[in-house]
Amino acid sequence: MKFKSGIIAALMVALVIETSADDCSSDEISRMDVATGCDCATSFPDTNCDTCPLQACGSPQKMITPNGHLKTCGQGCVDSNSDCDACFIWFKSLCSCIKRLENGDNTDCISSDDLSQGPPPYPVWMLLNSRTLITTTKLIPGILELDQVKDSDGGFRLGQEVLQQNIKYSRDTGALALNSVATRNEEQIHIHLCNTQTDKLRDLLSKLKRSDYDKLKSVTLPTPDFKPGFAMSCRIASIPGTIVDVARDINNYLQTTVLKPPQSCDQYYVGAGVITDKYDHSWACVTTGTRAAEELFCHT
Repeated sequence: MKFKSGIIAALMVALVIETSADDCSSDEISRMDVATGCDCATSFPDTNCDTCPLQACGSPQKMITPNGHLKTCGQGCVDSNSDCDACFIWFKSLCSCIKRLENGDNTDCISSDDLSQGPPPYPVWMLLNSRTLITTTKLIPGILELDQVKDSDGGFRLGQEVLQQNIKYSRDTGALALNSVATRNEEQIHIHLCNTQTDKLRDLLSKLKRSDYDKLKSVTLPTPDFKPGFAMSCRIASIPGTIVDVARDINNYLQTTVLKPPQSCDQYYVGAGVITDKYDHSWACVTTGTRAAEELFCHT
């Protein structure tokens, strides 16, 4: 009897070994080829993951060190960074959304494109299961690479559609925020979807003369309502209740203001946000201060 039990136990162990799948690779996630054959990562021990200081910039020169820890710097969530917590959003959160949607499983994830019939031949944007973060299947670290995504406004559009539908937050109380290189914690681009903590920013924008902001223009953020280190420029959508595009403002700002030689550090402080005023006009904003866009749009 003990002999039979031993055989059964050995067979069970062998079966587990044979059927256990490898963790999904970065390429498989990017191609949305995770329905079967691989498992989304579950453990992020951060072993040997360290800070990644950016190239010295500015005059006098200084070093900026983002918050995320990686093994391989400057490449985002490649396979060598699969153990790093800064890539949790890619190897766990996004991977799980794709797998569940492709397999028809229950999930709170929302994709910009239908995945039930298989992945499309282009990157999609995804509202993750928490419904507080949006990312894309295009492997890019953050805002400076946003123009590499064919539908660069897709994440902001998805976020605004979710707010319109009152799925978790509403246009009246919600906002979107994309942090700068210097202030982000994850090394895969992600847009925060949040409820604003106060109405300070909404009230301020509501008092501005709309015709002055048909193009991106600096907005004064007075103290004590707004902490030192906050700075932004905004543009208003002329028709209330409509979705505003943001990516062109980000790209134009970077191209015309920041990326001119000699290289300054300004590009590393560029973030973005979307919020509505009290008259339901959408505002697209580019943040340029040392503080995070998430802090300004979600926690101020």
